[in-house]
Amino acid sequence: MTQSAASAPEVSSLEQARGVINSLFGDLQQALWEIKQLKKELYGPSSERQVQDNLSNEQALFSLFPAPAEPAATAEVVLPVEPNAPERVRRQPAARVLETVTERLEPQEKVCAHCGKDKCEIGCEKSERFEYVPAKIVRHEIIRPKLACPCGQSGVSIAPLPPSVIPQGQPGPALVAHVTLTKFMDHVPLHRQQQQFARLGVNFPKSTLGDWVEKGAAWLEPIVREMKRELLKGDYAQVDETPVRVQDPDVEGKCATGWLWVLSRPGSDVVFEFHPGRGKEFAQELLGDFKGYLQRDGYGVYGSMAKDNRGLIPVGCWAHARRKFIDAVDEPGQENQAVIEELRKLYVIERHARDKCLGPEERKVLRQEISLPILRALRPRLEAMKHKCLPKSPSGKAARYCLAEWEALNRYLEDGRLEIDNNLTENAIRPTAVGKKNWLFIGHPQAGWRSAVIYSIIVSCQRRGIDPWEYLKDVFTRLPAMKQSELPSILPANWKPL
Repeated sequence: MTQSAASAPEVSSLEQARGVINSLFGDLQQALWEIKQLKKELYGPSSERQVQDNLSNEQALFSLFPAPAEPAATAEVVLPVEPNAPERVRRQPAARVLETVTERLEPQEKVCAHCGKDKCEIGCEKSERFEYVPAKIVRHEIIRPKLACPCGQSGVSIAPLPPSVIPQGQPGPALVAHVTLTKFMDHVPLHRQQQQFARLGVNFPKSTLGDWVEKGAAWLEPIVREMKRELLKGDYAQVDETPVRVQDPDVEGKCATGWLWVLSRPGSDVVFEFHPGRGKEFAQELLGDFKGYLQRDGYGVYGSMAKDNRGLIPVGCWAHARRKFIDAVDEPGQENQAVIEELRKLYVIERHARDKCLGPEERKVLRQEISLPILRALRPRLEAMKHKCLPKSPSGKAARYCLAEWEALNRYLEDGRLEIDNNLTENAIRPTAVGKKNWLFIGHPQAGWRSAVIYSIIVSCQRRGIDPWEYLKDVFTRLPAMKQSELPSILPANWKPL
């Protein structure tokens, strides 16, 4: 046996042996669960949605009013459904065709074989197909005539160059917008973009493309600062964070972990910030002097901040809580599936409120009448699980997480503006996950701000239904000639194309 191998525990009594066996059995169960979770991450479906979740409004029949013979926590709930309400239609969006080319195919037989007269048109049949026209790079040549008087006394007149997003550089606003979005929205690394441009007949080195992206991000940074200022002026915010790989500044060729922090509010902009760590000081830098409802997961940094700042009101995330029960659903002898069913009722209620376009006050009334009884009945079940399950078991961790966060998890009931979970902000992080897979890491930590700024613009535009390319092309055209006081007019919330 090697020195690093663990030695067997010494046992001197039967009770001690039982304790050792129970401890080892718990460790074995935990290890088996972790292996199963790793396999699920590698090979399993990424969605947490259960099959039973695919319900229409008419099928969402979970009764909130307990029947006398059943405990309240397992009772059915009936949501109000309008009679003969049409089911919501889901269809693929129509293709946006910018140009249509019409081709008319005339038949060869235009004369009637029976009487010899010309046939007349009685209708037509239409069919369509799509063709791809490769992109092209256009060389935009600017000619500025020089004017001088033959007397030689009045000097030379020449028009000034228009302000450019890349001073003394070759690219125009549309090209900078294209390179930026192709990397951060389509997740194509710069070296592959260089190859794509080469097929179009131009050679833009990778380093040049990187300079364009960096200078474009520098122009956008003041916009993102203004977006953050507007977010922090409110009294409700959602936060989250995700790890990203960066180059280790101290060891060449080695990767380190940085963090993209996200600040958002439903229906508003999304602001990313890059920080080298996940500590409390970085959360404070993100939130500044913010006061109000702060929706987050159970990460301890946020709880510590709430103790220091009484103006922060923690709001929990039921998606994080539910995820822990989903991870533990296969643990034998536990009630995880039953708990998931209770939480599913809460989400059916939220979906009903969205489908009916209920306002904040109406959502609050609905939650108080229907969601609150479910949660009141659920807590004793979680308390029982806490005492029944081993602390380190998946079910024990899930129950303890919910109970530790219980007050924050229930806070969404008191204000109809609050969401049941942090999923809107989590969804904003998804584009960064795809990018990380395609271009491995975001580069040197000093360049982390660049990714954060560009993701802030892209996701905020998408959330507001704005085409990010149209937005970037326009602001890259206008920014070089704008004054600081005009900046609010081009925030995604206020932007209107010229």
